Amino acid sequence: MGEWYIMKEMKHKAFTLMELLIVVSVMAVLFAGLILLINPITIINRGNDVARKKDLDDAKKMLEEYMADTGCYPQPTQICINGSNTSPCNICTKQQSAQFSYFAKDICDPKQGGSLHYLYKTETTLVQGIGYEVKACPKWFYLFSVLDSAYIAADDPWGCKKGGCGVSPSYGYSYVVTSPGAPTDAIASVNWYCYLSQFDRCVQCTPYENCTSQGNACYGKDLYPVRSSCCSANGLPPC
Repeated sequence: MGEWYIMKEMKHKAFTLMELLIVVSVMAVLFAGLILLINPITIINRGNDVARKKDLDDAKKMLEEYMADTGCYPQPTQICINGSNTSPCNICTKQQSAQFSYFAKDICDPKQGGSLHYLYKTETTLVQGIGYEVKACPKWFYLFSVLDSAYIAADDPWGCKKGGCGVSPSYGYSYVVTSPGAPTDAIASVNWYCYLSQFDRCVQCTPYENCTSQGNACYGKDLYPVRSSCCSANGLPPC
């Protein structure tokens, strides 16, 4: 009698095959939903972009140290892949035979390939009959990178959007750091706006090209990635 009762209780408490299948199916659906919610590719892309931004910020600090010591920014031959002597050129310390001593860490895109190398552009001068050559003592630089994550306007002070920054005509870069005094009009392919000052007040927001062609003074602090930000920053009606 006792054994029969125990067997009966165990039978009631045990899962049937159908119940197990239902549980497994529910768990599979929940797991699939979790994978969609926590997209591993999105997480990897964000992690790579964090690494890129840190690389460029760190590189900027190291280049500023070099500038403080020498009065110039490095020549491409000092910091670019294959000792390139042209500007722009690519940076990836893991692929450079001669290491730039001021780089205290590896400066290299997490994916290390193709257009995903960091792009270094520094000051050049036009030499008649030859073309553009890097100046003997460059006084400014840009460092460009390609970001993988979805576009976030708040993280884009230069107006690069998805690939709007870089070097004409290809551009293709979405993040940039610059030295102080770098010519900001050369960063992005999109129009910049500035205000025309009259008695130190904003009277008009206009395309950057208009500002320079008319001989008006356009300083870095007066440049904006889009016209609307120019208007709102200077108390003008929405435009």
